Amino acid sequence: MAYVRTRLGRWFYEERGEGAAERPVVALLHGLLFDGGMFRAQVEPLAAFARVLVFDGPGHGKSEVPPPFTLEDHADALMDAFDALDVRAAALVGLSWGGMVAMRVALRHPERVRALALLDTSAELEEPARRVKYRLFASFGRRFGLPKALVDHQLARVFFADRTLRERPELLDRFTRAANGFPREGLARAAIAVLMRKTEVLSRLGAIRAPTLVLTGREDHATEPPYAERIAAGIAGARLVLVDDCGHSSTVERPDEVNAALVPFLREALRPS
Repeated sequence: MAYVRTRLGRWFYEERGEGAAERPVVALLHGLLFDGGMFRAQVEPLAAFARVLVFDGPGHGKSEVPPPFTLEDHADALMDAFDALDVRAAALVGLSWGGMVAMRVALRHPERVRALALLDTSAELEEPARRVKYRLFASFGRRFGLPKALVDHQLARVFFADRTLRERPELLDRFTRAANGFPREGLARAAIAVLMRKTEVLSRLGAIRAPTLVLTGREDHATEPPYAERIAAGIAGARLVLVDDCGHSSTVERPDEVNAALVPFLREALRPS
């Protein structure tokens, strides 16, 4: 197993498409309560033309529990990983939490970003009512984990579209098992960073110059389509894609539709000039 050391602890990562040093790099950054496995359907199509790095975020998957951190800390820690892995610049594909980190990397370290794909994410503060609700979830999860009843009645429709829950219930079961296998303290610290300590960056997106794809599910109940629309409006030249019958977990719910937009976008954005 491969690990890289960052200021937020050791991160587990997987690499595909390694080879020629001149290959462009694509880094995949997952959402809260998932791990790098949520990009399973995207890795091989991207590895056909790029060196693909899939990271488990702090406190998730096989990565270590981090100290308390912010999204800005996470962006800087990703640069630690890039330095250790000899990555000068990369295309960043981030879903939800991963998209929040990707935007901050583009603002703090623009020279390290060749392109952005921002999936099911937000550049804004959480609404006060949601912040209270999510704080309760984080506190409960730190003590008791995520019981199936809580997932079924409170979190299922946050992460998945109704059609997904009807036709592919195994995705919810897999999500529940995986999240309960992660360290509770790691999940709580990540949730606090993502949901409670998040800063607003929407007003700063005009500084981003990297080619950008913004994609979201039409039934995303965590970061509804207007959040994506405002991100796309804030970044010059950004392309907006809405995916039908899809919730907050687009890469696992509708992988074919995601790949149909993502793969050609990155292939073109990373083409040698």
